[in-house]
Amino acid sequence: MKIAISGKGGVGKTTLSAVLAHLFAKDGYKVTAIDCDTAMNLPSALGIKKKLKPLSELKEIIENRVVGPLGTYKLNPKVDDIFEAYSEYNEDGVRVLVLGTIEKGGEGCFCPENAFLRAILRHAIFKERDVLILDMEAGIEHLGRGTARGVDLLIAVVEPGSRAFETLERIEKLAKDIGIEKIAVVVNKYIESEEAKRMIEGIKHPVLGRVPFNECFIKADINNVPPYKVCNLQPFIEIKAEIERICK
Repeated sequence: MKIAISGKGGVGKTTLSAVLAHLFAKDGYKVTAIDCDTAMNLPSALGIKKKLKPLSELKEIIENRVVGPLGTYKLNPKVDDIFEAYSEYNEDGVRVLVLGTIEKGGEGCFCPENAFLRAILRHAIFKERDVLILDMEAGIEHLGRGTARGVDLLIAVVEPGSRAFETLERIEKLAKDIGIEKIAVVVNKYIESEEAKRMIEGIKHPVLGRVPFNECFIKADINNVPPYKVCNLQPFIEIKAEIERICK
């Protein structure tokens, strides 16, 4: 299963990414989690203390592997060895990498860093088995058309409220532009109310689950503790089951 998780900043997509990685690993899956967000919080959410080097900062390697004669670019540089060299495993056995910043500009942006990072994603999406989790920015700029075709499911994380539809519309358009067909939604920081219920009823995509608002996740972040060690995981267990149902 290849899952991309997107949403605006602070909505909880990194928490969802980390908890799902933990749950899948505990279930015996081989899990790779790639932080594609500029905030780069996924390693700490997975309990990794070491500061991982973003792959976008491997300037010398990028230069050697991407730039060809007369300033041409190799669009499919060798990257398979990068995974082991620049990843860390947490105590669950989840392999974690940090992608780093990609320049916006879509398919037409062929700077060396973009070519290298997209090659990393192509390799991860098409070569890795079991579960791949991509913690994306809201803009999903890392995914080009060729890469996105290997994504089984794009999960949009939203909070209850009118802005949720704005976020969904943006993600839907970007997903359509690059050929992602399956979109599902997780409603985070949910507080039971008539307004919240109406909001969920208005979502046209499958709603995988609702994660109730809980200060435990805020405290876990402040104390730099993986959320799956201290918070109630039942909503996430149900979300994981829905993902398996949809993707299999």
